[in-house]
Amino acid sequence: MSRLKTLILIRHAHRDTVDHSRDNGLSEKGKEQVKRMLRFAEERLADLDPLFFSSAKKRCMETLAPLAQKYDKPVIPDARLTEQGAAESLAQYQSRIEDFLRYWQKECPPVTVVCSHGDWIPLSVYKLTQAKIGLKKAGWCEIELLGDEAYLTWLVQRH
Repeated sequence: MSRLKTLILIRHAHRDTVDHSRDNGLSEKGKEQVKRMLRFAEERLADLDPLFFSSAKKRCMETLAPLAQKYDKPVIPDARLTEQGAAESLAQYQSRIEDFLRYWQKECPPVTVVCSHGDWIPLSVYKLTQAKIGLKKAGWCEIELLGDEAYLTWLVQRH
């Protein structure tokens, strides 16, 4: 019997936009988005034992850290979760995404939570399910994998 796996993808909350060239953390608006997301997450993840991965960008780490702390777990930064780089071709970018998705399918525990970016998440969802989505900041989507079939089961734009 195939085991069910869940991948939860969270888009980082609103970032401080004082200087777009810097790796800014969250704005006050973003911190409020994280608080609302946490209330939703507590219900969805109640008795589960998730593993947490994030883009190393400060806004992503700050979005996911409060949730991981509730589980007394680290947020594991993963370079494969970063947005497309200026010098990175589309083929390189897609290869990086596919590498992480294979890793999730083969190596990760039943529940994995990832925080990434507005370009990374829709492409990942499409690669897994062929669903076309957009995800607002601090939005949440879930993919369930049963055997080789992946399904988009939740898409939450506002908490």
